[in-house]
Amino acid sequence: MIYLLILAAVGLTSAGQILQKIGAERYLKEIVSWRQVGRALVSREIILALACLAGGTLLWLAVLYHMDVSKAFPFVSLGFVLVMLAARLYFHEAVPWFRWFGVVLITAGISLVAQT
Repeated sequence: MIYLLILAAVGLTSAGQILQKIGAERYLKEIVSWRQVGRALVSREIILALACLAGGTLLWLAVLYHMDVSKAFPFVSLGFVLVMLAARLYFHEAVPWFRWFGVVLITAGISLVAQT
């Protein structure tokens, strides 16, 4: 059950990051006034991003209540993996091989932490 909470918390915070990127690309391409920044801050994408980040934070508090922080915190690294996958698949960003190697290392590290 705790690992589902971890996945949900990391998934929500990662979704928040992705939504921020979408909002920034959509509303902040050419900023010429503070009014544009204000519109971006109340856009659907940014509001959803904030909701995801808040939900992820609440779930993370539940995780920390049930698990030692020294065991829980490495799982935050899964967010790097999820966001990088989204960057490649959704935003069509180039991801060099050494970042993929980093994902392998992160995944290996998390699996070691999960076994302890």
